[in-house]
Formats: sequence, structure tokens, C-alpha cells
Amino acid sequence: MRIIVLGFAVLACLKVWTQDRLYRTVMSDVLIQAYRERAQQVCQKEVTKPAKSPSTSWAAVPAAEIVIGNPHASVAIWDVDNPLWDVRYRHPHIVLTAAGNAKTTCAYDLVVGLVSFSTR
Repeated sequence: MRIIVLGFAVLACLKVWTQDRLYRTVMSDVLIQAYRERAQQVCQKEVTKPAKSPSTSWAAVPAAEIVIGNPHASVAIWDVDNPLWDVRYRHPHIVLTAAGNAKTTCAYDLVVGLVSFSTR
């Protein structure tokens, strides 16, 4: 009897994990499809400003992913009164990655509509 209960528990955990992965994958694909063009436009517009980023064409960037929070915002997790806390831990970002000499990324904040650049 214990083996049957353990088997059902494993199957339940596998079902929840599969549904979560499927939901996250579909939502990521939909957000990228909906906002990728706008993110490319804003990144390209910001790159033309002086001293923002190395010259990169963001029009045909193949790599894009959705991340929650901007890791480049300097906010501690316990500092919930900081006005940038939502940007760091809650706002979804589309991260466009340009391959070149140095990997340059452009993170477009879907809530605020601003971009931030980083070079790895």
C-alpha cells in the first residue's frame, strides 16, 4: 500500500512540474512574440545615443529570452522600500543578446519600457 501511495505522490509531483514548465515556456514564447519588435526598436534607438552601448544592430538579433527582474539593478532583497525593488525583482524583461567580440545584452523592461545595456 505504501508503494502505491508513494507512486501516486511521485506522479502528482511530475504532473505539477510538467504543467509549470509548459506554462512558463508558453508564456515566455508569447511575451517574446508580442514585445520582441518593440524591444528591438527601443534598443536600436538607445544605441544611437552617444556613450550608451557599443555599435550593435539590434534589428536582427536571434537570441531573446524572458527574465524576471533586472540583475544589474543594485537593490538588496530585504530593501523593499527602495523604489527600484520592483524593477530588480518583479518586472519582466526581454533580454536581447548580440554575439560579437563581447557579448552585449539589451534588457527591455516590459512594464516601464526602458532599456539597460550590459557587456559580459
